Amino acid sequence: MPAIFHHNPDRPFRESPELYLSYWGKERCAPLHSFGPGVRDIYKIHFIHAGKGVVSAEGITHELTAGQAFLAYPERVIFYQADEADPWTYSWIGFYGDQAADILSRTRLSPENPVFSMDTRFMPQLYELLNEAEDNSATRDLRLQALLHEFLSMLVELAPASGPPVSARDQARDSYIHRCLDFLHGHYSEEVTVGQLAAIVGLDRRYLSSLFKQATGLPPQQYLLHYRMDKACGLLRAGQYSIGEVARSVGYQDALLFSKMFKKTVGVSPSEYRDQS
Repeated sequence: MPAIFHHNPDRPFRESPELYLSYWGKERCAPLHSFGPGVRDIYKIHFIHAGKGVVSAEGITHELTAGQAFLAYPERVIFYQADEADPWTYSWIGFYGDQAADILSRTRLSPENPVFSMDTRFMPQLYELLNEAEDNSATRDLRLQALLHEFLSMLVELAPASGPPVSARDQARDSYIHRCLDFLHGHYSEEVTVGQLAAIVGLDRRYLSSLFKQATGLPPQQYLLHYRMDKACGLLRAGQYSIGEVARSVGYQDALLFSKMFKKTVGVSPSEYRDQS
């Protein structure tokens, strides 16, 4: 997947905003794809969805895999490079503002230690959520701002200034979960089994199911069901697709089975939900 860039089309309300999301994107990197050594002019965070690589900042080199992220500070030299054999797939956001430094000072991140673990509930979907917000011009500026605030709030919780360092075991667990989430989010319209997920990450299916539930609160198949129904809700709200088209778009060839699962999950039938919306 080549790099996909999105720039915020709504300019900040004032010349020096408190907090402003400037751009976001996603890329499946080529082997040894790199940046730097160089500097960024705003804060930029990369979220690693798959693969591995290295980040060097302030003379310290960090090895990163799926489930981790890193922050490039403005005007501070950084170098990062995807692995040759297993290059990164990552998404990113760029932001700035008068409040940015104060908010980040509440985390344990620094130019010397820019690495943290991603949140399994929110960050794997952040790129898609930003794209959805971009599509609604009436509320786009508010939604993009809300997502940035939600992310930074979660970052302070994930890596508080006084928090303990993340163990290698926790990093490995997060890597497994993020690889699963990335696969589910990219293949929810297809038939997906727990066995497939287990094979992708190389774990026993029962152990993976246990890890997945600990991280997300749901077993893999239940998570996939809810994710599919969230996507279905968005299509139904659009009001231009038949129930069968929505069903097939989220992985159900049988529209009756889709309607049954939708009502069980959402509480109303697809047609009722569309009419209410």
